[in-house]
Amino acid sequence: MQLDSLKPLLRSGDIILRNGTDATSQATRRFNRKDTSFSHCGIIAVEADTIWVYHAIGGSYNPSQFLKKELLDRFSDPAENDRIAVYRYRLTSKEQARLMTIVQESYKNKLPFDLFFNFETDDRMYCSEFVFKSMDKSMNGRLSPTIGQHPGPVYVSIDDLFLTPYTTLVKKIEYLIPATR
Repeated sequence: MQLDSLKPLLRSGDIILRNGTDATSQATRRFNRKDTSFSHCGIIAVEADTIWVYHAIGGSYNPSQFLKKELLDRFSDPAENDRIAVYRYRLTSKEQARLMTIVQESYKNKLPFDLFFNFETDDRMYCSEFVFKSMDKSMNGRLSPTIGQHPGPVYVSIDDLFLTPYTTLVKKIEYLIPATR
């Protein structure tokens, strides 16, 4: 499986992007500013040889509406996604450790999903907001100036997370789409 070739490359703190094949994902991609390749994102954590993805998701995908911790294989399921990519921020070891503490505390504290996509609040978050704010906090605010550069309402799109000089591509996987779809 293609995903197996990715697993040895992953580190805690990498961001993972996916593109779902459902109508919600199609609508979500429209909020990206430049690159509409992806509809959802999360942060990877390698914990005791198991690869997890922490991500903010709501609706029927996550009835609890709290920050979700999901196995990489489930998050990246080719039956529901047509592509994934992993990007790595240039973090010091101290920033990486701080990021993982932030992510795990958000999970432990049951951070709710933000149905209103309000970037101005921190008590609930949508997927790209969770990734951005966690990363920015771990990097002592170095990412914050990138958000004010866009006209219109303030929000973080999924492509804002990887179309930045702070990231490098680890790997992108395009799943083969069965002819029956």
